[in-house]
Amino acid sequence: MTHTTGKIQQVEKIWLSKDEAMAYLGCSNDFLTTLREKAEVSFAKFGKMVWYDLRSINRFLNRNKIV
Repeated sequence: MTHTTGKIQQVEKIWLSKDEAMAYLGCSNDFLTTLREKAEVSFAKFGKMVWYDLRSINRFLNRNKIV
């Protein structure tokens, strides 16, 4: 019997947990909540769990970029 070993491809992350989003932005929980309440970033919620759409976070950053 032969065993084959395959490579595991890394999956691109689309959704960030609250802690991951805060680390990515370098912000506090209060600031992240404000972004969510003002509809500045997209999110999904189930019970107490909230996930943030990484693409919308990047769009928010680009909209507020100062050149």
